[in-house]
Amino acid sequence: MTAFTKMHGAGNDFLLFDWEEVEGADLAELARRACDRHFGVGADGILVPAPSASADLRMVYRNADGSPSEMCGNGIRCLARYARDRGLVSGDVLAVETGAGVRKVALLEGGRASRVEMGSPAFGAPVALLGHRFVRVSMGNPHAVAFLPAEEAVERLDLRSVGPRVERDPAFPGRTNVEFVYVRGPHELRMRIWERGAGETLASGSGSCAAAAAAIREGLARGPVRVILDGGEVEVEWSGREGDPLYMRGPAEYVCEGRLLL
Repeated sequence: MTAFTKMHGAGNDFLLFDWEEVEGADLAELARRACDRHFGVGADGILVPAPSASADLRMVYRNADGSPSEMCGNGIRCLARYARDRGLVSGDVLAVETGAGVRKVALLEGGRASRVEMGSPAFGAPVALLGHRFVRVSMGNPHAVAFLPAEEAVERLDLRSVGPRVERDPAFPGRTNVEFVYVRGPHELRMRIWERGAGETLASGSGSCAAAAAAIREGLARGPVRVILDGGEVEVEWSGREGDPLYMRGPAEYVCEGRLLL
């Protein structure tokens, strides 16, 4: 039996495991089985706080389909709270090694929220697909952001049909996360997300950062930007200047604890 803790950040849910419990295990298979919402516990991915030679800890992440991801914005907040609460680290400011580099996490409100330094967004040439113009943004992981002309268009979009077609399009050799966004105003976006390796989710931290960065770069918004998601909201700050870091603030909440019998 393997102990787990379930957490979520704005509805983006994860199963967290201690390193000692899963060291040497096939994490891809564990993610596929444990994250299944019918035959497992159910989650968008799994997180493991592992030892690091360059930071306070290392974030090991697997999507629900078992694939790795360089970065997970909602996940890193949950990981930081979990690690601090379990005594794996001390203090309210943590350095976390990720596949996208070391990220600093400042725990707030006793860990119920945190502010994450997400690195500097990078942009690629826009891509036209399926009648949409996608802005390519890297937050250490790939994103394709499309701005829609009406909020109703975002709400009514058949994301389960469109999302995987964009995710796997040859324009994105490593596949991509896909965001559809309506700009409510200069400081507020409404967004839905199709996550690479997880499908439609209630929220995405790095996706929210990519959407806000794209909106600021396109002259549609300016920071701070509140991103409204199906499962909650996060706040993004970025100056709009190339090379400047982007910051995200959002929640990290516990759901339950248990043991896998899989």
